Formats: sequence, structure tokens, C-alpha cells
Amino acid sequence: MWLWIKNHIPTIMTILVTGGFVVYMWGCQVKTKSLTTPDKFVNRQELQLELDQVIGLAQLRMADLDQQEQFRAIILQNALILVQGQPFNAFGIISAVAALYGVTQAGSQVTRKVKSNISKRKANNGTS
Repeated sequence: MWLWIKNHIPTIMTILVTGGFVVYMWGCQVKTKSLTTPDKFVNRQELQLELDQVIGLAQLRMADLDQQEQFRAIILQNALILVQGQPFNAFGIISAVAALYGVTQAGSQVTRKVKSNISKRKANNGTS
């Protein structure tokens, strides 16, 4: 038996290395560093989930910036009207407040929709 093993060491080593390589290629997932936690490694699905979360957060931030810019434009427009010497327009102030309320509601609905999409994707991917 030992003599046979001694004579066939290259063949046995080739079979063992090839078998190990096949097991590695078949069973080990490819991983890369996480977007949010650099010391954590994630697979393709987890990376896609993190990317969706980052995009959702960026959309929330953009909606917030849009709200702030629209609010600033309304205030500036009303201030220019008052500075130009035109009489105080109560209807204009009421419409500005209504527009501000509408912008705020739209922003909160965008926020709610993005958060629900993120939670749905988490549920679909089987993560919590």
C-alpha cells in the first residue's frame, strides 16, 4: 500500500488540488468591501441592497434641498413684492403658505415612499 502511494504521489496531489479547487469554486461566494462598513465584506446581493439604501438616502436629501429652495424662492418673491412698493397682498401670502404646505407634504410622501421601497427590498432579499 505504501509503495503504491509513494509511486503515485504526483497523481494523488493533482487529484487533491483539483478537488480542493472545485470545492472552492463551487461553494465560496465572491465578496467585496461594503459601501457603509469598509471592514465588512458583502456579496453581490448585499452590495446591491446597500447601494439602493444609499440612493434612497440621496433622494431624501435632494427632496429636502428642493423644499428649502422652494421655500426660499417664495420668501424672496414676497419680499421683492413688498420692497417694490406694491400693497400688501394677503392672497399672495395665503397662497405662499399653501404652496409651502404642499411642498412639505410632497417631500414627506417622497420620504415615506423611499423608505417603504427600501423596506420592501430588504424583505425581498431576506434580510432584516
